[in-house]
Amino acid sequence: MRNTLNEEQIRIIANNPFGDSLNSVRVALLDCADALSEGVVASLLGALVTSPAALDLPAPDGNGDVAEKLLFLRRKVKEGAIKLDQFRPLVHCVVDKSTDIEIWEDVFNIIGTLSALTPPSSSIAPTLLGTPIKSSSSRLADSETRDIVKGELFGEIRNCTFRNVGGFWDKFFDPRCWCKEQNAMLKGILTAHDGKRWTSFPTVPDEKPVWDWLRSLEERFLDNAPYKIHTTRTADQFKERKGQMDLFLQRPAAEASDTFWYKHVLVVGEQKKSYDTSRFKADFLQLTRYVRSVFADQPTRRFVHAFSFCASKMELWVFDRSGAYSSGSFDIHDEPDKLARALIGYATMDDDLMGLDTFVEREDGHLYVTLDDASGKETRLRLDKAMIRQKAIVCRGTTCYETQDGHVAKFSWVSDKRKLEVEQLKLAEAMGVKGVARVVAHRRITTIAEMREGLQFSAAHRFRGEDVRFDDPPTNTNTSSKRKFSSDHTSDDASGSKRRRSTGQKSKLATVLNDQLSIGHTKPSLYTPGEDLWENRIYSCLVVSPAGRVISGFRTIKELLESERDAIKAHRSLYIKGKILHRDISSNNIIITNPETANGFKGMLIDLDLAKVRDSGPSGARHRTGTMQFMAVEVLRKTDHTYRHDLESFFYVFLWMCARQAWSNGFAGEEKPPKESLTRRWEIGSFKYIADAKVGHMTVNGLESIMGEFPEALDVVKPLCLKIRKILFPLDQDERMSFGTPSGDPDQLYSPIIAAFDETISKL
Repeated sequence: MRNTLNEEQIRIIANNPFGDSLNSVRVALLDCADALSEGVVASLLGALVTSPAALDLPAPDGNGDVAEKLLFLRRKVKEGAIKLDQFRPLVHCVVDKSTDIEIWEDVFNIIGTLSALTPPSSSIAPTLLGTPIKSSSSRLADSETRDIVKGELFGEIRNCTFRNVGGFWDKFFDPRCWCKEQNAMLKGILTAHDGKRWTSFPTVPDEKPVWDWLRSLEERFLDNAPYKIHTTRTADQFKERKGQMDLFLQRPAAEASDTFWYKHVLVVGEQKKSYDTSRFKADFLQLTRYVRSVFADQPTRRFVHAFSFCASKMELWVFDRSGAYSSGSFDIHDEPDKLARALIGYATMDDDLMGLDTFVEREDGHLYVTLDDASGKETRLRLDKAMIRQKAIVCRGTTCYETQDGHVAKFSWVSDKRKLEVEQLKLAEAMGVKGVARVVAHRRITTIAEMREGLQFSAAHRFRGEDVRFDDPPTNTNTSSKRKFSSDHTSDDASGSKRRRSTGQKSKLATVLNDQLSIGHTKPSLYTPGEDLWENRIYSCLVVSPAGRVISGFRTIKELLESERDAIKAHRSLYIKGKILHRDISSNNIIITNPETANGFKGMLIDLDLAKVRDSGPSGARHRTGTMQFMAVEVLRKTDHTYRHDLESFFYVFLWMCARQAWSNGFAGEEKPPKESLTRRWEIGSFKYIADAKVGHMTVNGLESIMGEFPEALDVVKPLCLKIRKILFPLDQDERMSFGTPSGDPDQLYSPIIAAFDETISKL
């Protein structure tokens, strides 16, 4: 598991940069890329030992500093007591001139991995800055959940997958746009085809013979290409994941390593011995699973190339945040030029055609972005720490970094039918809203329409078994699913080009998964495919301030109460003063802040991506918005979203923090958490199933069962929970709980809830 640096560690690293201190050892590492030696690894560790940060960074176990740990490991390396392959990730990080933060993360990973050689260490809970950290999911690590993941992926891409897209070859693999060297490669590689078939293609297309054949073409004709074909030999060669690609392209620098990283992968491949049209869906979902992992580890990447190779049939794919589209299937023997163009294109593409992030600049081991500040002037900011990444394909792809100045830079792809978050935040500031982040800088980067320019789409591909329903009650309650729904999926071409409409396409409910992982595992969006074949999304970078810690990182009961209370105050200001309804209250969107830098607020609201101006017309998308675990009962039942529903969501967040998060935040003592929490029923199954579960849990007896899962240290907040329950769910004239929004002044709900928090805080 990758180490997450805390706030103090990041501060120390930022104040003590490597500068040029690793240049000499980097040269030595390049010279021995094929075979690490004890001497060069010892030199690397020595360079790290003498760096200023190592002397100031506390050791993970709290005993001494990192320099002492590295010195000890250096001695063990020279004694031959450590396998050198364990240092390859760190070596590649240094060779690739990764950021200081990434290098130190790998150092901490090594110290943790080799903890048996070093004094025992206790785990350190990471301090999270700004918007919440969401790391890669571990769900793919066990085969039990693999079918569930595939089902979720199918829900994500089922209505936005296109085959035989017109203009595909001219856009990505056009020899007319190639240089002299590329066309020479094309001419050369076609000599391996005799006019009927590829001469050395294996009679039985098993994996290894096909891989060897592809590599032989590469060695003969693509030797000078910058990117190389790689294959895997064992089941666990990809760092941090099980289930891995057969075939992929990346830079050759990592070839000497026995471990591969998704962050280095450029093109994803999947090869099968036979071609079976009945298996298309299963094979495509497997390919999609790999692409999702690439997006997770390259979160600001614009799109990802992929291909399937089944017997002699090949199909090229591109995945972006609005779905997948392909060249159509072709036989490599019948159309040899297509195979040749594909191999040369993949091996020689520039960063733009490869879909890489061309907006973020890389310089001196750091990341930089150039944006427009509040006055419209360009400003250059350094990105220091990745804080959010979503593990999904068709989604907003939210990715956040902390900046050197302590702000939060947020990259996201949002529907062109929605008002951009920067506009909502500026409106809130103009209206005098308190407790909501302010805009520092912003820039629009691109759109899906711009990236798909020149392509011609027809109706979306219809998968076999498309009648599978994703709104049924759960059949497996051993999975976790964090699901976020937005109306982010209807759009026109932002550039004003011809609208893309499907013929005879009926509106269906589809679930789209965004693996946002701070509390659960998956986070879908909800959309209704309608007239437009695919949605146009706008990609932008927004920098906001101040930074803070996500509420799930609360350290004391008082901090939890104060941050929740102040976030509710912020919501009241946003709704009453700003006339904006947030509509996505979740543990990810409430941060703990320093009142000295946040206008007295100890908790604030972030993420207005799904917010809506009060009394405005429909956005063109479904109104059911929010994060599944925290969605109000009536919202789950398709009632229009109101401020009271957001207050209900605040209550679910609070209960979740007490019943789920507190156990891992050091409040348990000797107690053990329940094997399976009742709140699991808030995240699995259909809308109706979850709504019914919450109705039962909001009765007095149901809530007491939920509170029975609190650690004893949280007993002090149980009266508060009962009080808020009574405010939000009063009995009607028939003695039934009311879930509706009362008419009249909203303060009839805000004020008593805030007062209840104040009363509990005063007693602590």
